[in-house]
Amino acid sequence: MKTVIITVTVYTVILVSLLAITPAPPEGRYYDCGLAEFHPDFPQEVKEACRKLRIKTPATPGLTT
Repeated sequence: MKTVIITVTVYTVILVSLLAITPAPPEGRYYDCGLAEFHPDFPQEVKEACRKLRIKTPATPGLTT
């Protein structure tokens, strides 16, 4: 019985530690700039921001707003 309690405690500590160090997802929306030019659902502001990003860094995959 003591072994079971120790095992559960160790797994709980490991799980809590992993959750504590996991980064939070970025806030806002993520737009794939590769689709921005031809996709009709992208706002005009995002299309313009993607064009500016593409000029600065051609390999930028997306934009988080």
